[in-house]
Amino acid sequence: MTREQVKHVMKLISFVYSNFEVSKEKVDIWYDLLADEPFDLVLSNAKRHAKEKTYPPTIAELCHREERPAYYELYVHNMNAGEDWTQ
Repeated sequence: MTREQVKHVMKLISFVYSNFEVSKEKVDIWYDLLADEPFDLVLSNAKRHAKEKTYPPTIAELCHREERPAYYELYVHNMNAGEDWTQ
C-alpha cells in the first residue's frame, strides 16, 4: 500500500468511528505495518468491519485473509462434488 492509500483507509475509519483519531505519528506507524498489504484487501476489510462492528478495527483485522483449505475452490461451486452418483 502507498502512504496515500493508508490515509484513505484511516479517513474512512475516522468518518465511521468518531473516537478514531488520526495523527502524523499514527499514519507513520500504520504505513509501516500496512505497506506490504494489498490495498483492496485492507479497504474491503475496513468496509466490512464498519458494517459489522461498533468499534474501530485493529491492524490485524484489516490484514486478515480468509483461510480456506487448498481444495476449497474444487468443491465450492459444485454441490455434488465428491459424490459418486454412479452406484
